[in-house]
Amino acid sequence: MSANISILGNTGRDVSLRYTEKGTQVATFPIASNSFKNSSEGRVQVTHWFNVVAFGKTAETIAEHVKKGTSLLIHGRLSFSPWSTDKGEPRSGAEVSLFSFEFVGSNLGNDQEGSASNGSSDEPDVPEYAGSTATDTPVEEQFVDQF
Repeated sequence: MSANISILGNTGRDVSLRYTEKGTQVATFPIASNSFKNSSEGRVQVTHWFNVVAFGKTAETIAEHVKKGTSLLIHGRLSFSPWSTDKGEPRSGAEVSLFSFEFVGSNLGNDQEGSASNGSSDEPDVPEYAGSTATDTPVEEQFVDQF
């Protein structure tokens, strides 16, 4: 049994590319996705981090075009890997084996070969969150954090 997942978020660092002994490309990077939940302090933003791994031609493409802060929509298989801290405390990390991805957001053309520049050098490399954080935003259903 496997769980498929789609994540819309920003990469947390540049992609790391390595090769297996048989020459298969392996790309890894973290991606962060934000959600909101209601708490006693009001509406609170929660950031969820996922480690992403891609293989083969997809890994090569990701490594060539994705930098820290790139907005992506990724699709893959979700798994959890247990590990221990230096102090021996048990932890678990979420990992996504990438099936496919799409570039999204305003950074689509930044620093990529063959794409047109938007002509503005004032824009930051990493897009800032521009959505509403007002607590009076109408919500049809209350968000329930399942984790």
